[in-house]
Amino acid sequence: MRLRSLLTITLLSLLLAFQSVAGEPDSLSVSVRLLVKKIQNKHVKPRPIDAEFGNQVHDYFYSFMDSKKEILLSDDLAYLKKLSSKLNEDIDNGKQDYFSEFYRIFTERSKQIQAIQKGYLSKPVVLNSTKKYDPKMRDQLTSENYKVFWENNLCLAVFSEIVAMHPKDAKVLLKDSLTQFEKKARIKIETRYSNFFEMVQGKKGMQEMYLNAIAMSFDPHSLYFSPSQKAGFVEELSTQKEKFGISYGLDEQNRVILTEILPGSSAWLSNELVTGDQILGVRFNWNSTTWLEVKSGISGLKELSEAFKNFQGREITLRIKDQDGKEEQVDLQKTLVYNDNDNIKNALMTGQNKIGYISLPDFYTNHTASFTEQGCANDMAKCILKLKKDGIEGLILDLRGNGGGSLYEAIALSGIFIDYGPILATSDNTGEVTVLKDINRGFIYDGPLMVLIDAGSASASEIVAAVLQDYKKAIIVGVPSFGKATSQVVYPLDPLVGDFSALQENPDYGYANITGGFLYRVNGKSNQGIGVIPDIELGKTSFDTIEERERVYKNALVPGAIDKKMVYTPSSVDLPVDQLKTFSIRQRTEEIYLNYYHMLDSIGKDYTENQIRSLDMTAYWNESLKAAAVMERFKTWRNTTNWNYQVRSNSFDQTVYDKNPILKKYFEDFTTHLKGDIELFEALGIMNEWLQLIN
Repeated sequence: MRLRSLLTITLLSLLLAFQSVAGEPDSLSVSVRLLVKKIQNKHVKPRPIDAEFGNQVHDYFYSFMDSKKEILLSDDLAYLKKLSSKLNEDIDNGKQDYFSEFYRIFTERSKQIQAIQKGYLSKPVVLNSTKKYDPKMRDQLTSENYKVFWENNLCLAVFSEIVAMHPKDAKVLLKDSLTQFEKKARIKIETRYSNFFEMVQGKKGMQEMYLNAIAMSFDPHSLYFSPSQKAGFVEELSTQKEKFGISYGLDEQNRVILTEILPGSSAWLSNELVTGDQILGVRFNWNSTTWLEVKSGISGLKELSEAFKNFQGREITLRIKDQDGKEEQVDLQKTLVYNDNDNIKNALMTGQNKIGYISLPDFYTNHTASFTEQGCANDMAKCILKLKKDGIEGLILDLRGNGGGSLYEAIALSGIFIDYGPILATSDNTGEVTVLKDINRGFIYDGPLMVLIDAGSASASEIVAAVLQDYKKAIIVGVPSFGKATSQVVYPLDPLVGDFSALQENPDYGYANITGGFLYRVNGKSNQGIGVIPDIELGKTSFDTIEERERVYKNALVPGAIDKKMVYTPSSVDLPVDQLKTFSIRQRTEEIYLNYYHMLDSIGKDYTENQIRSLDMTAYWNESLKAAAVMERFKTWRNTTNWNYQVRSNSFDQTVYDKNPILKKYFEDFTTHLKGDIELFEALGIMNEWLQLIN
């Protein structure tokens, strides 16, 4: 732990008293106290640390560690729930009785499952049993039914692997070769569960989950970050990341292999690495003579991940074995790599009309060398200017799946479409209300604008959709959004560093991402727990459920009303919402949409984890074949449907793609995805009708 020359002896003593290198229960108690104190001090609506709080921590922690409700017994849960009611005493007294007991019981059950698994998978699985697997047994796991439940669970897992390995073109179950498939399936399942339990039994990882459960018990969006998690969180707000360009994981033989090579990275440019190559060793720094020998299995994967996490340099050497068995050494350098998944994308939809389409996956921000912001709002402006140059008559902004990001970027982006005025208001834990405005006169686009949202549209994307709806600048299309109208700030937990101190914090203490404010629309209402309600409902199927939204959380925050009135000027041009809503209903009766949503609804209704399953391999095979046939018909129908619109790039970007094969490939992948997006083409139909009404 670093020393600071300007600290007094008293502060140094305090530092030693608060050491929080993850590991022992007493240091965990310190981390818990620091986390709770910081959140209570900064949270928009702090809650008392009482029995109810402890129960909430238990519910979150249990959901993290046993999400499928398959590991802990009902008696375990009752005991731990009772213990969690005294969590406030644990915090006050610097003890961790609840966590220690959870860890002990969870470890015991894990070993018990591994013993059951080892015994069951050591011999051939019965493939024609008359037994049934009832997932409801998970709701009442006892010491009496535990073994039966897990053997049935393992049986289904083996069945699933047999189906995955079985020839896809076979119309019937190839019983003559089942012995071979069954043996391979057992080996894969045994490896998978061994890796899983080795991973979840790590105490450090479990402590981080526990700290996260404590943070989320204040509200679902307050979080605990370890140093690496905090770095990843910050990195997610940028589309340009420094990377070596490799991803790795375990193959069927439990070896650590390359699973992805990022285009444009030094790994990709080397032309010496391909996915599937086994990683034998890594030398961290070209001048080093020390190699990390990469072991097989989850332990080797964890060791490699930890080494990369702690490495601050920019040069490594990989020793790999290719799929022909040849060993090679490849030097790699960390470089700034464009990440297409996070970046804004645009396309021209040409048909009866020329319509621009822009997809924004999140509200990212990039810091340039001159410390100026060049984020998604700036990129949005560029996209619109390029599309306008090609003469678009309407614009569709796609915010589906956009979970938010930079609040600053959301404000700047909203200003592209409105003249000037308030964008939103924030309220902190003192009740003080601050109005955030677009202060720049003028706009870049003022034509017909449609915004697509879904249950994955949250936070910053809801701000943009709401302000464009309130200003009557856009028609919102889709299903109600997620309903998150709170803002978060990341604070260091180092007790010697203030929130805005010039001192460098010690990252070993971790960080807290704390909900510090509520967000309000310009009409004074909040999206919190409600979401943005679309003007025209589109794309609602059995997959769209309330479970995907903010209101499902028991401890979701409820904002109070604000007195401050925001003065804004909605557009004087009436949007033809009623006419387009009528058209949308009529359009959905067309055969192409009826077929699509009928198939999607069928898949949604048939897909459930709570159905009783037969433990007969033939019955399981037939069910799997039937489900696969439905999915295959759906994919084929979706990908071969001819639409009245063609997808292409704008003229400016096309000249770039002609010279840059990497960006060209990214755009081709993007257009392939769009051609199968039926909800987009349904929205295009509505936009086309809008343009006809104008003309």
